[in-house]
Amino acid sequence: MNFRVSKTFKDAAVAGMFSLLGAGVTLLVMKNKKLNNYENKDIATNAALEEFPLRKEESPMKTQAELEQEIANVEIVKKLRNDKDNWKELPLSFGLKENHKKMSFVHSTLNQPDHLLLPPTMFVEKDQKQVVFVFYIGKKLCGHPGFTHGGIQAILYDEAMARPAFLNLPKRTGFTAYLNITYKSPAPVNQILIMKCSVKDTGERKALITATLENLDNTLISTAESLYVAPRNTELLEDRSKTLVV
Repeated sequence: MNFRVSKTFKDAAVAGMFSLLGAGVTLLVMKNKKLNNYENKDIATNAALEEFPLRKEESPMKTQAELEQEIANVEIVKKLRNDKDNWKELPLSFGLKENHKKMSFVHSTLNQPDHLLLPPTMFVEKDQKQVVFVFYIGKKLCGHPGFTHGGIQAILYDEAMARPAFLNLPKRTGFTAYLNITYKSPAPVNQILIMKCSVKDTGERKALITATLENLDNTLISTAESLYVAPRNTELLEDRSKTLVV
C-alpha cells in the first residue's frame, strides 16, 4: 500500500530534526564553556565563577584566622581589649552548659558556614550594666537578597540583651516579656555588626534593656527595647547564679 506524505508533515519532520540538532549544539557549547563546571552541586569552581558575571564579585572563603584578624582590627574591639580594668571579653556562650548549647538555636543552628561566621564575642563592663557584642553576619542569613533578615536581628537582640538582664536578675535567669525593634537602615550581609546593650532599669524580678545595632561605618541599623522577667516559680528555669559569674 502506498501513502502520500503531506507537505505539512514533511515541514514538521524537518523542523523537529533541526530542533534536535539545535539542542545538541547547545549542550556542546555549554560543555565547552564549562557553564556547569562544579566540583559538586554546592561549590562552584573558579572556572565556573568566571563564566557567571553575576558571581565574579564573590571572594574565596576566608579562613578563621583571617576572620578573627578582621574582628581584632575593629576600633571598638581594640579599645575594649585594651581596657581590661573595666571590660571583660567573653564568648556569647559563657555560662551555658554543653547540653544547653547543643539545643540552642544561636549556638547550634546559626553555628554553620555562611551563617554566623565566627562565634559571637561579648564585652561585659565592670558594673555589669553594659555589654557590647560583635557579630559577623554570613550570606545565608538574608531576608531580601544581600541583606540581613530582620528576624535574624530579632534573634540576636533577644539572645544578646538577655545577658545584661540575667546578670541583674535573681538566679541570673528569666524570660523575655517583650522585645520591640525599630529598623532604621538595611544591613548587608558579610559584614561585622556591633550591638551595644545597656540596663535601663531593674526591679525585684524585672530588667529593662535598651540596645543599638550598628555597622563599622557607625550607621545605625536598628534599635531595641526589651523587658526580661524572672519567673515566680524558680523551678521553671535553671539557677545560674553560680555559673553565670563574670
